[in-house]
Amino acid sequence: MKIAVFGAAGFVGRNLLEELDETDHTVVACDVAELPEEAPYDESETVDITDAAAVERVVSDVDALAHLAAHPLPAGNDDPKRNAEINVVGTLNVLDAAREHDVEKVFFSSASSLVGEVESVPVPEDHPANPQSPYGVAKHAVEEYLQVYQEMYDLDYLVFRFFNVYGPHQYPESGALVPVVLSRIAQDQGVFVTGDGQQTRDFIYVRDITEFIVEGLEGDVKNEVVNMGSGTDTAILDAIERMAEVVGVDPEIERRPERPDEIDDFYADTSKCQRLFGHTPSTEFDDGLERTYEWMRGELDL
Repeated sequence: MKIAVFGAAGFVGRNLLEELDETDHTVVACDVAELPEEAPYDESETVDITDAAAVERVVSDVDALAHLAAHPLPAGNDDPKRNAEINVVGTLNVLDAAREHDVEKVFFSSASSLVGEVESVPVPEDHPANPQSPYGVAKHAVEEYLQVYQEMYDLDYLVFRFFNVYGPHQYPESGALVPVVLSRIAQDQGVFVTGDGQQTRDFIYVRDITEFIVEGLEGDVKNEVVNMGSGTDTAILDAIERMAEVVGVDPEIERRPERPDEIDDFYADTSKCQRLFGHTPSTEFDDGLERTYEWMRGELDL
């Protein structure tokens, strides 16, 4: 197939390009940012998804697409309108082009943050959605749009709700826990936890996700929303201690008061993934941390 990847210069996008490079598919890498020279792709396009004509120019010549482009969560809190322009209206440009040009399948990266307040764990796909950020609202809206586009226009889609993704090409500047903590520990800087550090999260290695994206684009699973997490709950304090073991440093861990809006436990129910694909993400957290730190040492000179 000829596959367009929107958001190809981003964290998951860079990993997806590498995953697709191991296949025979033709890849069109699209992003508003410049793509690194070493990124593997067959064609590239500078595309702002809010530009409908630019999106259509790409989509008119592909068989399938992966839509990873997004205005991030923190930036969305500062500018909700811009978040909606990119994450909702920009996505509708992608969907409209896809339905106009009979694209076989659209993959969309959603986010577990649309769940909001957690009522039960592990969190299933049918857990009530109560998003508590503009970013979460936008992701939830697009999931609803995809269902409507399928019913009205027969556009097939596949949605993965990402949990706490980590891995190569994720920089500390992202604010994500794993690269921030690994970087600080490696530079002998302190880290902190809020409360007792026993809040749990679901850490999933990025190449597990990209493997499933390719499998989803190639396979028969369609018109589904699927959790993309490890299905394992890891306490924040335990995660920090395991990162310290990878780096080989015993860091100073500062204790800070618990945040009032802190979610105690949050991890994915992966039973639907098992049912649809016959397997679930398999990279152990320690193995993923080793690979991530190896990349960071080479890329960031730690």
